[in-house]
Amino acid sequence: MLPVIVEVAKGQNIKPCHPLSLAVVSSQIAITASPVSAAVIAMSGFLEPLGVSYPILLAICIPTTLVSCLLTSLIISTLLPNRLSESFDKHTQNMPSHKDSPKSAQLSVLIFVLGIVAVVLYATAISKNVGWIKPVVLHRDAAIISFMLSIATLIALFCKIKCGDLVQTSTFKAGLSACVCVLGVAWLGDTFVKAYIDPIKALASTMLSHYPFLLAVGLFLTSMLLYSQAATTKALIPSVIVAMGLTPEHPHGVYILVASFVATSALFVLPTYPTLLGAVQMDDTGSTRIGKYIFNHPFFLPGVLMIALSVGLGFLLAPLLI
Repeated sequence: MLPVIVEVAKGQNIKPCHPLSLAVVSSQIAITASPVSAAVIAMSGFLEPLGVSYPILLAICIPTTLVSCLLTSLIISTLLPNRLSESFDKHTQNMPSHKDSPKSAQLSVLIFVLGIVAVVLYATAISKNVGWIKPVVLHRDAAIISFMLSIATLIALFCKIKCGDLVQTSTFKAGLSACVCVLGVAWLGDTFVKAYIDPIKALASTMLSHYPFLLAVGLFLTSMLLYSQAATTKALIPSVIVAMGLTPEHPHGVYILVASFVATSALFVLPTYPTLLGAVQMDDTGSTRIGKYIFNHPFFLPGVLMIALSVGLGFLLAPLLI
């Protein structure tokens, strides 16, 4: 999507940095609302014993993140100057003409969407609060892997995909880079948390009992170092549940976990994430760049604003649905 965003922005004489930054940050925050993301599946596993089912988690996360993305886009486009200088008007003349997508591409999208629907239905059916499938032989993590591999196989078979060319695509390269980065940093973070689990529990118990919103701050700071929503969730949420004294018999306060969940998406703070760097490289106008103070980049303000709005909306919506 990033090259398309750049070309469309230039064609409308808009600085690509604004739509690019909003798109990158939105894609990161949407992980906490994705029915098939590892972060949502992990969070659901922690919350179901406390009475928060998979459908309820999605019913809270999807509208809060979507509304925060829309509000942030409106604020950024209204308050910040977004017009390119006259020297870039030449790009308007060079935009490629629109071409219809081949039928194989349309079929691949259809297969993927049907696969997503299948994952959501299966994950809902095995939820303890729904219980349509008993006993559960294939749990959510394994189910997602199985469904996604099946979808990829069907697309490769029926959509005339040249599998040898896949490793040369920008998506594959960015994904592989992210895997290597996340694996190492997440392993390091998990080791650190386990080594200091007792003082972390004591501090979290004291602070969260008086200032519940600090959980979102803690998740924000941790995720900017771990580079993964799922790794942050798995590293901190179990300790926080213990620290808050949450049990199936006493789940009061579980809404705090749900409302703060989106704060695990602060991957944009340090400008080293592959998607962020890709956006910088693709903007040939120079409007998307990283400042010499590291944190003064165009992704920081939209990201912080989006997470703050999502958390705020979560604290309003979660108590009503849980």
